[in-house]
Amino acid sequence: MASDPNRRAVLGATAGAVLSGALTVPATASTGPPGDAVIVSPNGRLRVAVRVADGRLRYEVTRHGRVLVASSGLGLDLDGRPSLTGGLVLESVRRRTIDEQWRPVWGPDALVRNHAREGVLRTVQPATGLRLELVVRVFDDGVGFRYRLPAQTGLDTYTVTAERTEFSLPPTATSWSLAAGTDWRADERHYRRARLADVETAQTPMSLATKGGEYIVVHEAALIDYPSMTLVADGDRPGTFTSELISLPDGAKAHLRGEFATPWRTLVIGGRPGDLAESHLIENLNEPCAIGDMSWISPGTYVGVWWELQRRHTTWTEGPRHGATTERVKRYIDLARAAGARSVLAEGWNTNAGGSWTGQDFLTPQADFDLAEVLRHARANGVGFTAHNETRGFVDHYEQHLETIFARYAELGIHSVKTGYATKFVLGGVNRSHFDQEAVRHYQRVVETAARHQIMIIAHEAIKPTGLARTYPNMMTGEGVAGMEQHNYMGPLGNPPEQATILPFTRFMGGPADYTPGVLNVTWDPAGLGTRVQTTVADRRPHRDGQGVDRPEAAARRGRRHGDPLPPRVALTVGRSRSSVGCGTIVAARARAAEPQISTAPRPFGALSAG
Repeated sequence: MASDPNRRAVLGATAGAVLSGALTVPATASTGPPGDAVIVSPNGRLRVAVRVADGRLRYEVTRHGRVLVASSGLGLDLDGRPSLTGGLVLESVRRRTIDEQWRPVWGPDALVRNHAREGVLRTVQPATGLRLELVVRVFDDGVGFRYRLPAQTGLDTYTVTAERTEFSLPPTATSWSLAAGTDWRADERHYRRARLADVETAQTPMSLATKGGEYIVVHEAALIDYPSMTLVADGDRPGTFTSELISLPDGAKAHLRGEFATPWRTLVIGGRPGDLAESHLIENLNEPCAIGDMSWISPGTYVGVWWELQRRHTTWTEGPRHGATTERVKRYIDLARAAGARSVLAEGWNTNAGGSWTGQDFLTPQADFDLAEVLRHARANGVGFTAHNETRGFVDHYEQHLETIFARYAELGIHSVKTGYATKFVLGGVNRSHFDQEAVRHYQRVVETAARHQIMIIAHEAIKPTGLARTYPNMMTGEGVAGMEQHNYMGPLGNPPEQATILPFTRFMGGPADYTPGVLNVTWDPAGLGTRVQTTVADRRPHRDGQGVDRPEAAARRGRRHGDPLPPRVALTVGRSRSSVGCGTIVAARARAAEPQISTAPRPFGALSAG
């Protein structure tokens, strides 16, 4: 699939007025000295200096006069052409101010302000005539920048072989990160705390706490039609990292055509951990909502046939221990009604689920699952049904039937799908990384196809969130985290306790995740797995997660004891948010009219930082 130049060309260009009163100040030409541009945040505290030095674009970031990102190089390598890391001349700088407000369909805040100052640096490589633009936006809470290759003669089709973006960060900072990886579990590992100078590779987001008291998250926004970015340390310059894009099977990074803008490279910056969790910078760097009628998008909690499968009590496959039977799922529907959950998930409901997972039919139920009766019972109880589409990495097969599957779901009134890509990712007849350019394109096709059929997506083993839920708010959550499932598989110790407490400042910076909390009976181990499980009921709102994972039996026991089958219900409607860090506590508050709701979890990100 070739890139769509018309679609990508508008990214990073004029941001449309989302609400009345939004302001976009017309662009003006720079009056600064040749080869140098400074863009300052609206509040004047954050400053980004960009210049062309010895033919290469470079940038530096300071806050309150302190250097947070020292002079760092920029550029791209295109196959068969001189590197765009040298030989450049700055032709002009165009500036404007963006100040608009937009209303999320769901999330912690009812109204989001997008306020930034922007500079577009236009450069040319005289030796080749190639043109490269750098778009920089500086917000009060951070920085975003991206490369743009404008339409130009001789650049109809081309291949990116490397991206040379550097981040020269304080080497003495304390960091929280995952080692970079290309396989399906790269994002499902435990965050490591380390001195930044000791980190060799990292997935993004990567979070830092500096000795000077600043907090920084390195990530990306608006990842479309391009590979995921990881970070590799420069062995000769402690604290300096260079972007490393996930390769396609042929070794290239991205095959493109025409005008193109890369994803944004982002630095969320604050004076306290709560500044990170409250930031909307990554969402603001995404395009406005692309969906017209959004009345069908309804966030909420869900329960279903999942935890009992993980604990090997029941099976995905048909047989005497099959979990997703008609009667079993109806029990979960009754639990959802009693607990105030919006939907019920049934894993293993469809033909050929489980076993080898080959030749799955995502429209035909297994023999002991009466889909019509389940949907009837769900409607009668005001509960939705979430269809499980576990591709098991047979992505070509899934894509061939995607339109038919979603069209039929829409006819049946199914508006929620949980996708899965466990183990492999066979697309285009080739097993590839879950995070390369073609994989990213696939995830986007799924979300867009789902939107056309009014279906919400819960994606597992997919690409990390990068704020695209602003554009496609039917993208509800992604997995990409060592959550409750990893308690089940990571041995007798499971996840370390601090894993849950730092996620709002690390993994969740890109968007919501499926941590799948809510286990009520932590000692239940029917298969004798011997793995440790810890409940995270109190953390459900900070995790921005909608699944309560335990079984009807556990909920019934709790109901007999406490009068409520599940802990206090999670409100996912929009309101106001404010995070603060106290001694040993994360507090994440969500307020609606006359209904303040607060959840706590021990050991905050701030308490884990050095100094």
